[in-house]
Formats: sequence, structure tokens, C-alpha cells
Amino acid sequence: MSEWGSTNRLPAHVALVEGLAFDGDLHLLTRPAYPQPGGSETPLEMLNRPDAFFALTLLEGRVALVPKAQVLEITCPEDVPPPDPDRVTAAKHVELEVILPGGAEYRGLATLELPAGRRRALDYMNGAGGFFALWADGHTRYINKSHVRLIRPLD
Repeated sequence: MSEWGSTNRLPAHVALVEGLAFDGDLHLLTRPAYPQPGGSETPLEMLNRPDAFFALTLLEGRVALVPKAQVLEITCPEDVPPPDPDRVTAAKHVELEVILPGGAEYRGLATLELPAGRRRALDYMNGAGGFFALWADGHTRYINKSHVRLIRPLD
């Protein structure tokens, strides 16, 4: 086993707040008992772990350690994950428009898993974790909450 442990790689485009961007592979921890296909954590779980940095293998093969606080957004080529049958009744899909610094605007779906009585988009955005996921057009954007200019629920 390498010093990275067991990970699955996922292609990603990482945009930082000052305008730099990198293409490479995220390293997602492999957990054999994990219920999702592939047996690894999701990018959202990785980003919301308390670790300050994550590893990104760049296209030329070198590894960059990226500070999560400097990430504006990460885009991965995947669509809405298949619903977990045990959690589908707890989840609510909400359409959001997200505006980032510099004026970039995105529309997509966010999946809210919140307790009864706290199922608004506001509750989701104020909830745990520094990142949230927005699904649209065959890809997922993982957006850093601390760098959002404005969010408008469209439902």
C-alpha cells in the first residue's frame, strides 16, 4: 500500500478564489463497507472533512496539496447520484441559482437531507460543512459556501 492509503481517483477541475485553476484527479478514500458504487467517499464528504488540505494529482503526474479555504469550486463529470433507498424519504431536491465572485452564475439541483421543520434552502446553507453540491448538465459543482456572493432558491 502506498503512503496515500487506498483511494479512488475522480477527474476534477479545481478553481481557486484568485483565478487559478487546475485539472487533475481527486483522491477519495476507499471504504469497502461504504454503500455507494465504487466503495469510496464522495467528493462532498472529502471536502467537508476537517482536514485543511486535499491532494490533487495534476495531469502531468505531480501532486498538489490544495488548501480547501482557497477553493472556489470543484467540477466533476458526474450527474445526480442514484438515490439511496434508505434515505430517499429524508431527502428533498431544491433548484438553486448560485452567483459567485466575478459574476459566474450556476443553476442546478441540491439535495437537502434535513430534519422535519428545517428543510428550507436557508437551513441547508447554514448547516454543517463548508461545501455544498450543485448538480446540472451531467456534472457536479462542489462550491465553497464561504465564497458565494448570492444564492436564490428557484422552487
